[in-house]
Amino acid sequence: MGASFLITDSGIAAPALALLEGRQARLTFAGPHTTPTELLALCKRERFEAVISRTIRFWAEDIAASPALRVISKHGVGVDNIDVDAATKRGIPVMNAMGGNAQSVAEHAILLMLALTRKLIALDRSMRTGGWARPGHIAGELKGKKLGIVGLGNVGRALAAIAQGFGMPVAAYDPYVATALVPMGVRLVKDLDVLLADSDIVSLHCPLTGETRGMIGAGQFARLKPTALFVNTARGPVMDEAALLAALKGGRIAGAGLDVFTDEPTPKDNPLRDLPNVVSTPHIAGSTREAMDRVAVRAVENACAILDGTPYDPACLVNREALGRRREAAR
Repeated sequence: MGASFLITDSGIAAPALALLEGRQARLTFAGPHTTPTELLALCKRERFEAVISRTIRFWAEDIAASPALRVISKHGVGVDNIDVDAATKRGIPVMNAMGGNAQSVAEHAILLMLALTRKLIALDRSMRTGGWARPGHIAGELKGKKLGIVGLGNVGRALAAIAQGFGMPVAAYDPYVATALVPMGVRLVKDLDVLLADSDIVSLHCPLTGETRGMIGAGQFARLKPTALFVNTARGPVMDEAALLAALKGGRIAGAGLDVFTDEPTPKDNPLRDLPNVVSTPHIAGSTREAMDRVAVRAVENACAILDGTPYDPACLVNREALGRRREAAR
């Protein structure tokens, strides 16, 4: 029999499942409504060697309860639902499916920009109630609008390419990107405040870390143009929701497109849901059929590479320090 895998949340795409079945892997599924207590009991009962993780928290107690665990592979990019520090201390590599959903997230960011500039939601609601809002309706174009991208990783670069196709001048802020990796036609800005002040639309594409948590707050919104649009398809806590709400209600900025929130699912009484200058979606920017297939296959391939000791993409390894811990433990 093959290795034992725990797959959390809503299963896994067919191409990835076929890879696991071809290895005769033993599969256990923990659905999206699995409680922390149930997950911990499952880890204690089974000897999982690999975890394919989506959104359920896999925390220190779960890692401690899994003595055979050798790899945690994220079905996605952000690993804020995984206790990376606890895994590192155990010498367990944490992998992510870097780039697998980049195109889908980038397209969704453009979708939010278009919905805001063309006032799509208001027009749709008017049509559904028998209205005909054409008289006096004026919208805008993306062409010529300056796009400021915060975070020039896979998603940021994919967005830059799409935006340039719309005729948008693109600038980006990312203190960790090498100049050689900046796409042609993208202007790299070394000061975030400068990027914010110069942009017509700002789109976040940075990971959630201690450094980026709350990075966009009242001071940053104050630097935006009153006509500016703000888009977040990265992680909710990168922005200060209260500061965004104040900026939107006070006319400090013109609108926001949000796929992510501080608390998810975001509460029904979150006032951002009801503002007429906000377009929101439930953290589904990367959830296309094509992206789910790519991400699932990459997540499985990453896990299998660690289990088999075969080459893997080093860009997908989140905690390089874990390998040193593994070597020390093997001595």
